[in-house]
Amino acid sequence: MTIIYTENDDLNEELEKNIENARIAFYTKYLLEEKAADIVILTVQDNKFEFEKFLFELRKKNIRVILLLENENVKEVEIAIRLGIYDLIFGTFSISDVLKLVKNANNFSDIAGIYQNLYKIQEEID
Repeated sequence: MTIIYTENDDLNEELEKNIENARIAFYTKYLLEEKAADIVILTVQDNKFEFEKFLFELRKKNIRVILLLENENVKEVEIAIRLGIYDLIFGTFSISDVLKLVKNANNFSDIAGIYQNLYKIQEEID
């Protein structure tokens, strides 16, 4: 099951219509209940939960997270990558962008450029 937990009601409804076996969540504890989800589509929600601990609990349950973020320069990118979350979408996106990630998860190589920029890693080993 895919659980949708964003602060955008229109986005929630559109994703729920287009993703098989999807449900909208209205509170964080539901996402952490046993067998609640295989995938969670999530935005950073101000003052609703401690983001890093919440992501850690999701990942500890082997829940795949698709994270919708403003841009690559927000602190949540580093948190996500540290927790093995590679399904990141930035800025303006379409429903089809999210659907594509639901069907085909990113690998580390898909976000390697973000990782390099974040940690200031050179492209080639000297």
